[in-house]
Amino acid sequence: PMDRNGTPEPLTEYLTTVLAREGAAFVTRHQDRPWFLYLAFNAPHTPLQITDSLRERVQHITDETRRGYAGLVVSLDDAVGVVMNALRESDQVQNTLVFFLSDNGGPVSVTHSDNAPLRGAKGQVFEGGIRVPFVVSWPGRLPQGKDYAQPVSSLDIFATAAALTGAKVPGGHALEGVNILPYLTSERTGAPHEHLFWRTGGGTTYAVRAGDWKLVGNAKGETQLFNLAADIGESRDLAAQQPEVLARLRQAYADWNKDNVAPLFQ
Repeated sequence: PMDRNGTPEPLTEYLTTVLAREGAAFVTRHQDRPWFLYLAFNAPHTPLQITDSLRERVQHITDETRRGYAGLVVSLDDAVGVVMNALRESDQVQNTLVFFLSDNGGPVSVTHSDNAPLRGAKGQVFEGGIRVPFVVSWPGRLPQGKDYAQPVSSLDIFATAAALTGAKVPGGHALEGVNILPYLTSERTGAPHEHLFWRTGGGTTYAVRAGDWKLVGNAKGETQLFNLAADIGESRDLAAQQPEVLARLRQAYADWNKDNVAPLFQ
């Protein structure tokens, strides 16, 4: 169901197209004052429903499931283009900070996506489930065509936006995100995060990353330790060889998790 400011609104068009048009209209409508737009496309996602025109553009893909998924990706690419064109046409590109990212890795068995050489898929805390495309664009401030190698998180978007706008963060709340802009401009060196944490499945699985080391654990007390610099596919468990690293990361997770709310869903 769709609604606009609390009022139900019938959906008669392809949703990705509708969201693109709404996003572009917002960008154009607010060009004379500061604005913030959170545009969460639901594509690509199941059900793998695509229009006839999209199907024609991916008809060369023989696998039916993968063809449907590819059509969704094409529709998203078109939609992002519509919003970016609105930025260009309203002369806002140079002064607009854009983040583009996915929320999780590909669900291999559902969409026939391929996360290789990463291990795992959506819903897991192996790299195939959590390492995603993360693109940042701000032509007036950031270098173009540059790869940033240090790990960052979607949580950093909030902290970065708050820092840039001078927004006050409510007292008593410790942000896990970091303002990553000084790192992207090379004003600051080193890693933005000492640790990154993940928890999923109602808390049944979790992961901790510190530098190149990554701990993967579960509620049963089973843990695996990987060095991502040497083993991006997380195929060699080094827990037995590196007990001190293992213990340090387990303690880091315990310290972080003790202040978390209980999982809201399984």
